[in-house]
Amino acid sequence: MKLNVTIWNEYRHEKTHEEVWKVYPEGLHMPIANYLSKQGHNVRIATLDEPEHGLAEEVLAGTDVLTW
Repeated sequence: MKLNVTIWNEYRHEKTHEEVWKVYPEGLHMPIANYLSKQGHNVRIATLDEPEHGLAEEVLAGTDVLTW
């Protein structure tokens, strides 16, 4: 079953703390997104600093699974 997954991440610590950036330079959400994409799911990334925190009504309407 192919799911529409939205991964929501604050994505601030990765940009402001060098220790976190060293481990997750693309953000903690990317390893999760890459794995789910390889499993055949449609994956969308949403972050806190985007308009509406990346979770606009149309994004949520097209989401089967939302994870934080």
